[in-house]
Parts: sequence; structure tokens; C-alpha cells
Amino acid sequence: MKTKYVLLFLVCLAPVLVSQNLKVTKTDGNIISFALADIDSVQISTASSAKTISAADWNCVSTYSLAKVAIASGVFEDVKEGLKVYGTNGNAAVKLMPVSINTMTNKTIYLRWKANGSQVKVGVNLFESADDLTPACNALVISTGSGLINADTWYYTRIKIAGGEAAVVTSKDNYDNNGGVVVANALIPVAKEVRTYSFETTTNKTSYSVLSEARVE
Repeated sequence: MKTKYVLLFLVCLAPVLVSQNLKVTKTDGNIISFALADIDSVQISTASSAKTISAADWNCVSTYSLAKVAIASGVFEDVKEGLKVYGTNGNAAVKLMPVSINTMTNKTIYLRWKANGSQVKVGVNLFESADDLTPACNALVISTGSGLINADTWYYTRIKIAGGEAAVVTSKDNYDNNGGVVVANALIPVAKEVRTYSFETTTNKTSYSVLSEARVE
């Protein structure tokens, strides 16, 4: 039986088809080779492999003081994969918050991220205001070492906000509504209007998380 593959990143298809194998480079840099004789059809997505997040569009703060954290090696870095945030050796979370805010009612937040370290806690909080950081909803709390996620593995969190609730689904391989394997999900009450959110990291100074994609649709 021939296998049907969906190819997300494909450039100059026609010249490639004359060869016996097709190589596809994924966003994580891995290359997959396919024997053309095994492929029935090809679907091309316009999704880009380029980084979709930049430090210029985000504020980084610590719950120690809420003062803005400047980009610095081993603290907060704008790297090829995305925004890299290290821990603080304490219980304080380091928060990434979008500079631009607007209502998120009846919208969905998409986040692609990974954690590196044996005890890294990743969280997502929803807020009514960036000035008052009392969460309207603690949408996600998940950590390496919990058995739910692994270190240095990409995960995809989708948060749909509607009807006074936040439906939160975290999956691996892709978003849950695009074929990803669900690792955690919850339906959480939201008492206030959501206008902004934070992606948070709590760990030691040698461990970190990377946020590579963040969008609201």
C-alpha cells in the first residue's frame, strides 16, 4: 500500500520530482527523505519555516519586581528558534508578554514552545490588563519531570477563549486541531475579559524555555 504524506515545507517541486527521492526540511532542522514511488499525492502548505516571533514585540519581566528584563546572554535572548528565557534560581516566574494588547474574547491563542532542563515549569496566564497582573485565568501550568512533557521537545498550546471559558489543549508534533497528539487539556472558567496574556518560565538559571510561535486568531 502506498502512503499519503502531507508536506509542509516544499520549494521548487517540479525539478525535484525527476529524482528518485524527495527531501523535506522541517522547522526543527531535521531532514526527512521520501521515496517518490511511495507517494500518492502532495499537499503544499504556505506555512513558513522562518521564526515568527521577535523580541521587539514582547516585554520580558520577572515577578520579583515587574521591571523589564533587557536582552542579555543567559537571561533573555532573541535566538534563531525564537525567544529564549532562563530561570532565576527561585520561585519567581519570568514572563513574556506581548507589547500590543486587545480583546481576546472569541479568539484563539496559538503558542509553540519547548523547555530545556529537568525541572522547568511553563505556564500561560490570561489577564484583563497589563497594568494589573492579577490573572483572569491560570490557563496552563505544566513542567518537565511531571511525566506529561519531555525536555527539549516542541509542544503546541491552543487556548480558545469564549463563553466565559478557556479551552486549553497542549499537544506534541502539531496543534491538536492539526493532527497533534494531545498531552494535556482543560476547560477553565474566565471571570473577566481577556486583553493580554503571558508565557511564563519558572526554573533555575541554567535551564530555559523557548517560545517560537505566538499568534492570536
